[in-house]
Amino acid sequence: MEKITHSLQNFRLTKDIKKLLHQINPLLKDEKDLSVIFTKLYQQDLIGEQEFLAIQTKFMLNKFTALMERNFTDLTCGIYLYEEKEKTLWNGASPSVASAYNEYTNGLVVKDDIVQGDEIPVYVKGSIAIPDLEKGEDLTSLNHKKDLLKSGYKSVCLIPLEHNGHTIGHTTMFSKEIRTYTTEEMNTFAEYNKLIEGKLMEIKNLLITTIKNTKAL
Repeated sequence: MEKITHSLQNFRLTKDIKKLLHQINPLLKDEKDLSVIFTKLYQQDLIGEQEFLAIQTKFMLNKFTALMERNFTDLTCGIYLYEEKEKTLWNGASPSVASAYNEYTNGLVVKDDIVQGDEIPVYVKGSIAIPDLEKGEDLTSLNHKKDLLKSGYKSVCLIPLEHNGHTIGHTTMFSKEIRTYTTEEMNTFAEYNKLIEGKLMEIKNLLITTIKNTKAL
């Protein structure tokens, strides 16, 4: 199962994935809906309840990023989960984000993004728009512009994910061009976040554990 989990981390129905699924159960080989596949695997006791819930949630998050990218065609969307105890970020879903930046952010220690006297990073506490990363002098820009620019991004907008007072993480909208984010756009990003915040609050810790285990493979 570990090999399958690793192969499914970006949830793309590749030939390799179909081959692995076929090895488990020939009846699943031509199934195109991954959500149905996961349900069948769970029903046949080939994956446990926790794996099933985590994979289903990750699949939902990837569908959310696709929705955002369809509605904002010049932007790329990433979802990041915040682990309070270790003060780290984990990639919840970032299928279209540059691979170099995905590697940089998965398990990233973000203590330097927390203002003295606070407990969470600035972008988890409030929305931040950075229209020109190269010229950015804010805390987020200073700490991360090098890797963002290296990955081809010139501007970003970060919006907190939280539900009923519970800290979850944040979404990031990336642009490969210098770009001004309007107040209306930022409010719209926050409204879209509400579509996933409730589910994420319930399963965040389990999902982070699953992501950690996948990274360790």
